[in-house]
Amino acid sequence: MSNSSSVPSAVTSLGIHGNPAFINFEFSFLTVPMLLLFLPILYIPITSVVILRIFAQSMSAFRQKNVNDQLFRAITLTHFMCLLFFVSDFFYIRLPLTGILTSWCASIEPSGYLVILLLITYHINYVVILLPFLVALIRINLILMPQKHQKINKTLLKWAIPIIFIYPFIFTFGMIPAVGYCQSAGYPLSFGAIIFRVEYTSFGIRNAIGLIFNTFFWLIVCLIINSIIVVQLIKLKFTLSQHSKSQASHKAEISLTVTSLSMTFSYVTNGMIALGNFILPNLTFYFIALRPVMNDLDTCLVPWVFYLTHPIFKKKQSNNKIFVLTPDYS
Repeated sequence: MSNSSSVPSAVTSLGIHGNPAFINFEFSFLTVPMLLLFLPILYIPITSVVILRIFAQSMSAFRQKNVNDQLFRAITLTHFMCLLFFVSDFFYIRLPLTGILTSWCASIEPSGYLVILLLITYHINYVVILLPFLVALIRINLILMPQKHQKINKTLLKWAIPIIFIYPFIFTFGMIPAVGYCQSAGYPLSFGAIIFRVEYTSFGIRNAIGLIFNTFFWLIVCLIINSIIVVQLIKLKFTLSQHSKSQASHKAEISLTVTSLSMTFSYVTNGMIALGNFILPNLTFYFIALRPVMNDLDTCLVPWVFYLTHPIFKKKQSNNKIFVLTPDYS
C-alpha cells in the first residue's frame, strides 16, 4: 500500500482532505442516512440466526455423510459471504454517508491505508458474484449425473472454493499500490456525506469494468444453468413414477430452484453502481444511496427463502436426509 509520502504532492488536493468546511463538519443523528445506519438492527440479527441454523444443518448433513452435503455447504458459504459483504459494505458505503467519518477523513491526508477497506469490499463482492454459479453447477451435476454426482461435486468443491477466493485478485490487484481518499457525495445526499475513492491504480485500472463484466457474464451463465435445471426437473416429474418420489423431495426441488433464482438478485446490487456510472453518470449518487437497501434485501432474501421453503427445516420433518431429488436410473 502506498503512503502519503510516496505519492505525488497533487494527492493532497484529492477529495475533501484539508478542506476546513469538512474538517469542522458536525454530523446529526436526525438524518435519513443515520436512520438507514440503524435500520439493519431490525432484520440482520434474526437473519444471522437463520444462517447459523442453516450452517448447523449443513454440519449435520456432513456428519451423517449425506450424499448431497456439497450442495448444502455451497449454499451455506453463499449465505456467510453475503453476510460478510453486508458488514464490509456497511463501513464502505453506509457509515460514510452518515457524516460520522467526515471530519476525521478531512483532517488526514489521502493514504494507501484507506484502500484496504475498498480492496476487502470488492474482493468479497467478486466472491459473492461467483458463488451462485457454484451452487447452480452442483445442482445440475446432481440431476444430469445421478450416479457420479457425489464424486464429481466433492472434487468440484475441493478445487472451486480456493479458485473462487483467488479469482478476485485478477481484477483488484491494481488497487494494491493505489491511494485512497474521501470525496464529498453529491445530490440527493446532503452536505457532509462522503464516499471512499481510489486514485493512482496500477496501469490506470478501474475496478468498475471488471465488476460490470463479471456481473453480467456470471448472471447469464447462472440463468442458463438454472433454465436447464428447470427443464430437466419438468422432464423428471413426468418420467418418474409417483412411487419413486416423495412430496418432501418435490418441495425440496421447488425450494432449491426458488433459492437459486433468488441468488441472482445479488447481480442487480453488484452491478447497479458500476453500470450507473457509465450509462447514467448524473444519477450515480442516487444509486449509491439506494445500494445499502438493495444489499440488505440481498443479504436477507436468500437465506430466508431457503429456510422457509425447504422441508428439511420443518419441525415435523422426520427424514433429515432429504435434500434434493436425484433420479436413480440403476
